[in-house]
This record gives sequence, structure tokens and C-alpha cells, in this order.
Amino acid sequence: MRLVRDALLEPDVKLADRMTELAVSALLQLPQIDGTADRPLNSLLVVCTPEPRPGLPAKIAETVGAAISQRLRRTNLRVQSLAQGHAAGLVGFGLAAKALDEGRADVAAVVGVDSYHDINTLGWMDETGQLKSEVNRDGFFPGEGAGACLLVRADVAKALRLTPLARLTAISTALETITINSEEVCVGEGLSAAFLGLAPVVEAANQQITDTYCDLNGQRYRSEELVYSAMRANHLFAPEVETTHPADCWGDVGASSGPLFVSLALAASQKGYCRGSRAALWAGSGTGRRAVALLDFPAANPEAA
Repeated sequence: MRLVRDALLEPDVKLADRMTELAVSALLQLPQIDGTADRPLNSLLVVCTPEPRPGLPAKIAETVGAAISQRLRRTNLRVQSLAQGHAAGLVGFGLAAKALDEGRADVAAVVGVDSYHDINTLGWMDETGQLKSEVNRDGFFPGEGAGACLLVRADVAKALRLTPLARLTAISTALETITINSEEVCVGEGLSAAFLGLAPVVEAANQQITDTYCDLNGQRYRSEELVYSAMRANHLFAPEVETTHPADCWGDVGASSGPLFVSLALAASQKGYCRGSRAALWAGSGTGRRAVALLDFPAANPEAA
């Protein structure tokens, strides 16, 4: 069985502990922001984890969230757990942005973490035809990883002298009723609805999407879903839109997809190899949740923007 695993974690580390270590490592790379004695910052941490599956401990989101909170030991920190699979990180961005907009938090961190490093999980994947192998082309290589992003209100960023790297412009979610385990043919209605939810923002600014980052992992279901969705939402994308699906490099990273996509989009923007300055990040969970995030970056490649 082929899989991608973190090189610093021993193979016998239990799954919940693996995910905690991965998540904490990602969070510690974020800017460490503290308030003042007069005005302590209200912080929100959204912990995004896989959906229930064989080999995954029950209530893994709550378990990892509690372990992270104990490790960080930060005051005025509220933790929210979200076990929604591949789309969890992007859904988490929406929850964090809403909390910031409503003044319930000054800063919010979204961490997505996942790991398939469990023999029961791998056995289940193999039995259900999800594990890519020499005899099964319609599967994927499982991975593990974590990504974290810090979201800050504009006034707080200015007060703390933080320079924003990107702007979360919009979040759109929808539900696909014909999931990957259904016997019916999926024609991408859920993903289409999620994309089309961005239409008012894209059309108002007359600025099409130039780059996309997605969780295509080699499964035919996901590829066909995208084809149907792209036909319905084609007007939202620039003619030469760039599509990046990093699962072919780092494996399927599940619930950590959204935050890790942000890191790739940031790198492309800062190093100037993106198509333009507007990126769409999208992912789909096994139970049907579809989510798309729209990010705007400083124009690193003016000729392509």
C-alpha cells in the first residue's frame, strides 16, 4: 500500500496524536499575535478534520481541538471543531470570516489536518476501491498533512501593523446529493451551485478567476463532476485559467486541503508564476459538501492579471 506520510513522525504514532502534532506544527508557523492589557484580543480557532470513517477515532475533531488548546494555552481563545472532510477547511474560512464580521472575534485561525496513516483506514480504502494500485486506477494515494491560515479584520491588521497577504473575498457552499458512493450518475449540480454562488462577486468587479486549486485526486467521479460544473460556470473563468491539483505530488490530504491550497496560491502570487491575481480554491467532501473560496492577491504578474 502506497501512502505519503510526514517524515518527522514515527510510523507507530497513533492517529489522533499524529493529527495533533501536524496541526500544532502548522499553527506555530503563523504570526503569534497577542493583545494588550487594556484590550486582549478575542481569538477563534477553527479545527477542521475528516468525516467519520473506519480507523478514525470517534469525535476526532473535538479530541484534536482539545489537545491543541491545551498545547497552545492561549487566553481568550474559543475553539470550534468541524469534521466535514475535504471541504472542511474552506467551510472553516466562512465560519471564521463570519465571526470576524460580526465582531465575535478579532483574529481567527483555521487549521485543517488529516491523515490516512492507519491500517484499518487503508484496509477499508482497499476493500472499497479507493486505494490506487496497479490493479485499481480509479483510486488515490492517501497522504497526511496540516495547513493553517490566520484571518484578521482590516482594522485589527492595521492596529497590529500586519501586512495582509491576500483577501478572502467570498465563500460559497452547496450540497451534492449524488455522492461518490451513489449508483446514480453525478452531473455536478452541487459543485456548479457552489461555483455559481460566486457569480455576483465576480460579475460585479468584472474580474474573472485566473487560477484554481482543487482536490482532484485521480478518482473518475471527481473529474467528471468538474467537467459538468465547468460547463455551467465557464463564464466565471478567464480563457486560460490555470488549474492546479496537488494530490498528484503530495497525495490526497483530505481536510487539510483548503488551508494548504492557500499556501500554494500565496507562493504562486508572490513568486509571479500565477496566471493572475484572483484564485478559486475548491474541494468536495465524501458526504456531499462542496465549497469554493475566492481569494484576491496583489497582482504579482501584471501582464497576466
